[in-house]
Amino acid sequence: MFYDRVLTPRSLWWGAIIFCVIVIADSWFRWATFQYGTFDLAFYAQGLWLAGKGMWHVSLLDVPLMGNHQDPIVFLALPFYKICPHPMLLVVVQTLALATMPFTGWRIARHLEFGQQASVWLALATLVAPATGFVALHEFHPEAFTAPLLLLMFQGRLQRRQGMFWLSFILVLMCKESMGVLLAWISLVYCVIERDRDREWRIGWNVIPGCVAFGWFLLCALVIGPALNGGSVDFLGLYSHLGDSPGGIISGFVTHPSKGAKALWSGLTGGNLALGTLLPFLLLPLLRPRWIIMAAPIFLQHLLSWRQSEWSIHFHYAAPLVPLLWLGAAEAGSALFWRDILAGWVAVGCVVGQLWFGPIKEVWHTVTGASDALWASSWKSEMLAVVEKDASVTAGIPYLSHLTNRQRLYSLHHVLKGLKTLSRDEYKPPTGIDVVVVDVADAATFDPASGYFHPQMRSADAKVFPASDTLLHRFMSQAEWHTYGRNEFTIFMKSTAPVKQAAGGEGRKLDEFHSLVSFQGMPPLAGDSMLLNFHWKLKPHRESLLAASLYLEGEGGAHFFIRKGFVAPGVQGESYVESWAIRPPPSVPPGKYRASLLVHDAFAVEPSFVSGRFQPVRFSLGGEFELK
Repeated sequence: MFYDRVLTPRSLWWGAIIFCVIVIADSWFRWATFQYGTFDLAFYAQGLWLAGKGMWHVSLLDVPLMGNHQDPIVFLALPFYKICPHPMLLVVVQTLALATMPFTGWRIARHLEFGQQASVWLALATLVAPATGFVALHEFHPEAFTAPLLLLMFQGRLQRRQGMFWLSFILVLMCKESMGVLLAWISLVYCVIERDRDREWRIGWNVIPGCVAFGWFLLCALVIGPALNGGSVDFLGLYSHLGDSPGGIISGFVTHPSKGAKALWSGLTGGNLALGTLLPFLLLPLLRPRWIIMAAPIFLQHLLSWRQSEWSIHFHYAAPLVPLLWLGAAEAGSALFWRDILAGWVAVGCVVGQLWFGPIKEVWHTVTGASDALWASSWKSEMLAVVEKDASVTAGIPYLSHLTNRQRLYSLHHVLKGLKTLSRDEYKPPTGIDVVVVDVADAATFDPASGYFHPQMRSADAKVFPASDTLLHRFMSQAEWHTYGRNEFTIFMKSTAPVKQAAGGEGRKLDEFHSLVSFQGMPPLAGDSMLLNFHWKLKPHRESLLAASLYLEGEGGAHFFIRKGFVAPGVQGESYVESWAIRPPPSVPPGKYRASLLVHDAFAVEPSFVSGRFQPVRFSLGGEFELK
């Protein structure tokens, strides 16, 4: 029997507090040190900042705030964002919402007649489950709110509290357009399960909610989405391997079921979404198949996608699954004689899962890499501070959320890929850009494995897209730039006066477009160890870019490799001089080093393994440099 008068155990409060401290501290540190790897936080932060000023079009994805996903729940944060327009406010609110789950889980467990201590273990499992940690730590996504809200919705249903049920029901719908399908399906499942209950109950708790949920989904899919999206984000493209249209996908399952089965098998075996959410709960939800059936729309939505990230619990996609599968485990355990003992083992299973494949490893990685991350962020933040607040900016993914409070903000990964998000349509780069922020060590933007930085490619419809270096060069050709480069990080500031061209000279030919006329060391700036000047001779109308890196070899086997990045992107003149400052990380011991410059293919992971249009060229920089 459920008793409202039973005091909430202090252990739940401590669990929630510890969860919040770990998640907020880790998230804030990774944000502050430019380690965020998606643009979702930046999109919502810019959208809310613009909404507070009466503007609705978000430049980052070229859609209104509701044009990406239909998730109006973010507008509930608008009054707070007006007071504190900081992107991490959204992450803090998300974390606090997730931290309410053990309290709701406690009340549900008590309703299912678990003992007090067993209810505590079950409740804490909602936070210790690996999927919950990944949802909390994967930046900001409105879908994360579905986890605590679905639990609250089922609590309202169990206790027959219509106010609580409908409030949480509507809020779940507001988290994402696909929640309409999920809630409509859950209502349908309950219609079957509760077919013997009285008519009033079935209509009030199943039929009406199901109609509301499905009606919201149709409104989003047929009206709001097409009106606001305009083809900028093509989510249907995630299932292009199954069909070119919703009707084609459905008919494909009927006429070619093997195609759907193959896609589902790839998702099940290629990722850990299914096992990663079931194993920590000791597979108990399988004893209550209704909960697996209720979760089926979420499993199918992600496992049938071609995007491998959706098959994994390492992102936010498992948020709706956590409460459904936890409820399945709790209900299955409540039917067993040793349910209180089993509740403890569920908590143990979540702890083991956390240590085995959970995000605790990522938190530990954050701790161990804190020193280098803080060092890099200190000087990168100083350089980023020169960007004016009203400047239009194109930047790599980790820097977007630091630049959100402006009207014109664009992601460099769109420029490099040349396609709209999840689309085969060509991306039209913005014009009139004042600042471009490039960090070639930014794996989220420049790692070829991410799919954004690519050589020349051919799409499924035989359309040829230029290589990313060519796309970057064309984009940068819209203006002349003054550069501020240190290590792998460069800020390109639009020049109001023509950039002075250096005197000519043949130099050493690197390929058909680039020659190096000269280079020389200069007195370093404060805090730096080296300042190098490069004099390039460039062929007008270049079709590709080269990249440069520096390799320092010291005594005792010490070495230091760092990428400079692209050679004069966007420069159309025949002769060009640029400077590059070097600041070694603290892990590089002081001493004398011999430096070698490597000029290599822009797509080389390591210059020594370059193959293709030319071999890497090494230049001695003429002497030794002392790193202090």
